[in-house]
Amino acid sequence: MKRLSVILVLFCLSTPLAAWGKSAPNTPPQPLTQEAAVKFALEHNQAYRAAFEDVSASREEVNEARADFFPKVNGSYMYERWGYQPFASVPGTAFINAPFAIQTENMWEVDVIQPLFTGFELESKYKASKAGLKISKYDLEKARLDLTRDVRVAYLQTLLARKLVQVARDNVASLEVQKKNAQANYKQGVAARNDVLKADVALADAVQRERQTVKQLIVLRATLNQYMGISLDKKIALAGIQEKRSLIPRLDRLYLIAEAKRPEYLALHESIKQAEDYRTAAEGGYYPHVSAFAEYFRQGENFSGSNNPYTNSHNAAIGVKMDWNLFEGGKTRAAVLKWDYRLRGLEDRRTNLLQRIDLQVKDALKQLQVARANINTSRTALRQAKENERITTIQYKEQVAIFLDVLNAEVFLAQSRANFYQSVYGYQIAKAELERAIAAPLE
Repeated sequence: MKRLSVILVLFCLSTPLAAWGKSAPNTPPQPLTQEAAVKFALEHNQAYRAAFEDVSASREEVNEARADFFPKVNGSYMYERWGYQPFASVPGTAFINAPFAIQTENMWEVDVIQPLFTGFELESKYKASKAGLKISKYDLEKARLDLTRDVRVAYLQTLLARKLVQVARDNVASLEVQKKNAQANYKQGVAARNDVLKADVALADAVQRERQTVKQLIVLRATLNQYMGISLDKKIALAGIQEKRSLIPRLDRLYLIAEAKRPEYLALHESIKQAEDYRTAAEGGYYPHVSAFAEYFRQGENFSGSNNPYTNSHNAAIGVKMDWNLFEGGKTRAAVLKWDYRLRGLEDRRTNLLQRIDLQVKDALKQLQVARANINTSRTALRQAKENERITTIQYKEQVAIFLDVLNAEVFLAQSRANFYQSVYGYQIAKAELERAIAAPLE
């Protein structure tokens, strides 16, 4: 046994983790493109996968409602034994204490019930369950759109943060050079002591910004990993993006697309239809419920119920049954009014949601237009900042500009580079937000 245990331990240690199924973490392909990140997230995100279970549950609710149309077959068995033999006494006759029933009774019974008319209750509940299935599918689509948007935005923000880290580090390196130059000039007596102090202050501020951008990059990487369902600390190589501008439809066209595509709006429309079906089902309490039935039973002293000297050991019957609740304290009326109130509430929510969707589309379009314009503006500003930094450096060497001008030029250059990257990735982020607002790709 000890030798067998050692062999099992060695086998476990030598077996790759992938051979044990779920114990091996999933890893996306690298370098990871934006489309691959979205695809991987849709396959591994737990919250999105949970939405599939909601659809499956709604599908079973439809099956449950459909089953009410079919006949119900019930079977039962009962064993009973009386303490004394049942007897009957007829005064004035010779029948005194004459037994009339068995003392030990075994009874088997089978009955079949088929609903014929339920006041449209079954039909309405079935339609409501089908509407519920559509709602769950729209909820799944909403989860897909949200996850797609979140992954795209996190991917772009991570790329932007990576660029900003590089900008911050380049700025720190440039200011370190300027600090050394100021110290050298001060030792040579061609610069004042406060030039060194200014360089120290600027360098300290740049180091703080670098730390902040590095922290932000770590958080954004973890956020992207969380959306993709992988370890938060795992480093994934990102492939980057290509700068591409899309044709933007007119605002009225975007409104129509959003109204036709947004799953939240479509789900609310189905909720109204579902409430109408439930209201019809509640009105079924005003009508009689008619059903057909058939039953068969066996009753006797033995287990099979075949021995009964006092009555039929077996019998069968068919018939039609009508149930009509004539008074129930206003329960049906209250149920109908409840769905009337909910219908009015859903109608108001639909109107409000449509206004909010239009506002989201308009806001997202304006953000995209501003981001698109900012790209050219920031590119021009970056070109000018580079030229300003070059000229200022030359002027300082010729003692035309002061050292503070050089530091300001370095800061302006770093800020211009950051603004340029923010405009480039901000355009892509705004595009992702607009596509989520209309629930469709711009292309």
